[in-house]
Amino acid sequence: MKRLLRNFLVDTSAATSFETVIIFPLFTWAWIGTFSFFDAYRVYNTSIKSTYAIADLISRQTSTVYGYDVEGMAEMLEMMIRDTTGVEMRVTQILRDTEGDYRVDWSHGTGSQAQLYTSNLSEFEDRLPDMANGERVVLVESFVVYEPAFSYGITDLEFENFTVTRPRYAGQVPYDDDMTPPTS
Repeated sequence: MKRLLRNFLVDTSAATSFETVIIFPLFTWAWIGTFSFFDAYRVYNTSIKSTYAIADLISRQTSTVYGYDVEGMAEMLEMMIRDTTGVEMRVTQILRDTEGDYRVDWSHGTGSQAQLYTSNLSEFEDRLPDMANGERVVLVESFVVYEPAFSYGITDLEFENFTVTRPRYAGQVPYDDDMTPPTS
């Protein structure tokens, strides 16, 4: 028996097609798995960059931001991310008042995202940066639903991004919840 096993292991006259039948499914499995993980990473990374771009765009506003502007930015966010089944966003301006408490100046959510209120801001306080009393920041949250092309190793995911930035050119970003764009 030992001799037969040794002869089998040393024998190099095997058929290539037989080896291919064994190895090809493993290569296919590895390739699909690698594609799934790298595609999820691409969407996650792009969602972070896109959220930062939207936050930077809003922080540079010196004129009033309207509700329709935020809705348009959510559409722009969806175009930047691509290949997702759903993108929602919430933009909130937060003030730290003279007593050191956080307060919501304004908030606008797209899709199913409700606007943020001062009463439910406490769940985010530990994620906010240190702020001086009287200072305002703009919080941009994005929620990206990702469905992998192949349900292989990962399931549907929701990427949540939390970006805080200070207004660049003014002490605050003025807001109006008007949803009717101007006609030219």
